[in-house]
Amino acid sequence: MTQKKQEPSSYADAAFVDDPVLKQEGKKWVRFYGCGGCHEISGMEDEGRIGTELTYEGSKPIERLDFALFTEVAQRGGKDAEPIKDKEDLARLPDGPAKEPWYDHKGFFEHKLAEPNIYDQGKVKTETEGLRMPNLHLTKDQVLDLTTFLLGSQETSLPQSYQYKPGDARHDIQEGWWVVTKYNCMACHQFIPGQRTVLMGLPQYQDNQEQLPPKLLTEGARVDPEWLRKFLSNPALSATDTNRNGVRPYLKVRMPTFSFSDNELRKLVRFFEALSQQPLPYIPEQVPTLSAKESDMARSLFSSTAAPCLKCHATGEPSHDKIATAPNFLLAKERLKPDWVERWITDPQAVSPGTSMPSGLFKQENNQWVFSGPTPPTFNGFAGDHRKLLTDYIFQLTPEEQKRVASSSPRAKAAVQPSSNRKQAGLESHHAASGGSR
Repeated sequence: MTQKKQEPSSYADAAFVDDPVLKQEGKKWVRFYGCGGCHEISGMEDEGRIGTELTYEGSKPIERLDFALFTEVAQRGGKDAEPIKDKEDLARLPDGPAKEPWYDHKGFFEHKLAEPNIYDQGKVKTETEGLRMPNLHLTKDQVLDLTTFLLGSQETSLPQSYQYKPGDARHDIQEGWWVVTKYNCMACHQFIPGQRTVLMGLPQYQDNQEQLPPKLLTEGARVDPEWLRKFLSNPALSATDTNRNGVRPYLKVRMPTFSFSDNELRKLVRFFEALSQQPLPYIPEQVPTLSAKESDMARSLFSSTAAPCLKCHATGEPSHDKIATAPNFLLAKERLKPDWVERWITDPQAVSPGTSMPSGLFKQENNQWVFSGPTPPTFNGFAGDHRKLLTDYIFQLTPEEQKRVASSSPRAKAAVQPSSNRKQAGLESHHAASGGSR
């Protein structure tokens, strides 16, 4: 079988495809109609836009709007006030054919949108002098909407001193808030204490608050800004498996990939940093390397029965992660800020009210934070801060170390216990508090 219909020699000659004269002629019209303003065309990367600047079009003096040969007609109105004769274009005018004077911004915009080349009518022009806006065949409602937009594109008459344009961190908050509002981030995330998100009102979350997306009240203080930029670019944190939650795989709801522009990413990162009053640029804290003895001591805190960290945090083990309620510790080194982690483990309820992470794990003794639960004899004579010791351990945690701790902790057995027991354990764990995330 073949799809061949005729011999190549029987096709019409197409030598014009390589004609350099036609190629130059084509380039002329591509430039004339501004194709490079929207399309990527090799050799025309520096071509600018051909349209008029419209940012403040609504406040442009009426004398600067070119009514061409219809200036007097538009001012006078009356029987022959309507210059558009084409029936289809005429039907695009929101108020129908003009009978009253239309020499104003509204009249100019409506006629321009209904029939873009109307202001060439009656003029003698060369082929490269004509108006270039194409007829987009807009509906009457679309013409009305665009006209309203253009009329509202006003340059403010307020003095500079009346305009809120802060030059400090408040500017970053102002800029970022526009992006947060644009993408409706507050529908899922809590930015302000006491704020109710849309998801909070859904039935499936009433008794399962740990399945809610994380609160972002202290996001700038919590995460490394460079990590945040990467996460916002790709919430899956994967180039291959994009249909997953990169930080909290146990959540049923997944953050979409919004395809933020580079400018939006910059504004969002600076927004969160400013909201938490973080200094810029961010210089990561150098975490000291623990000695073998310090690692053993920190491991005993990490796996203590009084506060078994891996009971709630994901580990990468599918059977365990199904009932996890907090992120994997292996993300901490790249994702979190050490000073925030210290404050968090000291009093989680103060940082994120309602979180299931318990407070009271540490108490102050002799100007040091010490573990509230039992500690092994190795801690005898140790005058260091237990809170900092645990934080340094978390930031140096390796997959092998986490697997070692998990295999020797009660949590490892819980991961393979019968589903009925697992459900009961989850209910008991959730009983003390709910909401928030780490």
